[in-house]
Amino acid sequence: MTAGLRVALGFMVLTFWARGQNASEVDLTPEIGPHSGDVTWSLRNHILTWNTPQLTLNLDPWFTLRHVSGTMSPLTQSPPTLTIDNLRGAHFDAQLDGIWRVEGSLEEMQGYIGAWEAVTMEEITALPGWGRAKIKSDGRVDVARARVISSCNSVSSQGDSLSFIVAYAPLEWGNLPSPITFSDQATSFPRASLAWVRPEQIQAKTTVARWTGTDRGPVGGSTEGLFRQTDACWTDLQWEGLPRWAFGMLGGAMRARPWIGELEEDSLYHFDWRPWLSMTTSWTTKSDHIRIAGEWASHQGWGLAATWRPKPSWFVTASTTRLLELTGTSISLLNAGTPVSAVLRPAGLTKAVFRNEFQFLWTNESWKTGGNFAMAGTLLVAEAWLGFCLHRVWPLHVTLGAEIWQGAAISNFPSEGARLRVGLSHQLGMTPGSTTFTSP
Repeated sequence: MTAGLRVALGFMVLTFWARGQNASEVDLTPEIGPHSGDVTWSLRNHILTWNTPQLTLNLDPWFTLRHVSGTMSPLTQSPPTLTIDNLRGAHFDAQLDGIWRVEGSLEEMQGYIGAWEAVTMEEITALPGWGRAKIKSDGRVDVARARVISSCNSVSSQGDSLSFIVAYAPLEWGNLPSPITFSDQATSFPRASLAWVRPEQIQAKTTVARWTGTDRGPVGGSTEGLFRQTDACWTDLQWEGLPRWAFGMLGGAMRARPWIGELEEDSLYHFDWRPWLSMTTSWTTKSDHIRIAGEWASHQGWGLAATWRPKPSWFVTASTTRLLELTGTSISLLNAGTPVSAVLRPAGLTKAVFRNEFQFLWTNESWKTGGNFAMAGTLLVAEAWLGFCLHRVWPLHVTLGAEIWQGAAISNFPSEGARLRVGLSHQLGMTPGSTTFTSP
């Protein structure tokens, strides 16, 4: 609820500010408040569209309602009374004064999390992609999240662009199917960026962010946050100066914020800035049918991926990632107890390991089918889904999905099993909901 209120209030402030900025060009004492504008409703396009001279806003529902059958949680003493994935939310997209773009979503979910997310949770309340969650005794999860990205873009006469971005959302870096530094499937966090882009040549961006930890502050503390905060900053450069080649470099640092009195007693330098580095590259054939991508991260390891896309309607990707051994001095980029990268290794696995993954997707105007297979250590997880599109704009699908797993080594989840899901989904992944802002 707190995150949702912050997003709503922030959106309202931006709306009023943009209204005042535009109006002040004509009247030094502009009327503060939203225009009534034109509001239209539709079941074929955006469910709600609001147009004013300064603002165009589209609003669409997001919901998932699916029946789940198969292997459930071992915590269940008897068959679950409710085997339903239930997600409710909304997505909005707005243009302010022709220069600000605001996009976001609010979601709340009760349901069964996917096998890969379940076996990679380092803490029982840290759900990848969502953050802190309440896990019920029957294995269902109760959780909510908010995401919003606002950006202002200015283009010079030479075609260069300068953008200012403020967001409460994850971001993505690199071309691996499961990014090892930053993933747009991660849990939301506040960030601000300044980006400069010269099309088809070079782009640079500097970002500051704050992540939330899981350890609580001292009892009876002052106005410090309830959970420990971590400051982070990084700069990334991407260059496309060679035909069919792309290169990128990202360097950053992080620092945990001490509670009152901790810094003076810190003899092990826990609160010093700690750096990390990531480098990416990709090569595409002249036909654009094959792409080879790689990434190396100083704190995670390295990965390679090959994608074959003979037609725009389908693709196949195979990748392998070598994850470093986790030691007492390893850097972990975490927010709300979950990685800011893709979730890469099963919970409790600290040794160096290869992670192999295979993905495919085929789509046409009405049908979509896809699958994912991942293996890390002794854990194997595979899932596949089929969806028929009922509504392209929202989006909404009738879906049938299956997942199987083997080798899970955590106490609150079966070591092996299978599940079947059938119902309605606004996105096609096996886990209810999606962290993306676009159609699957």
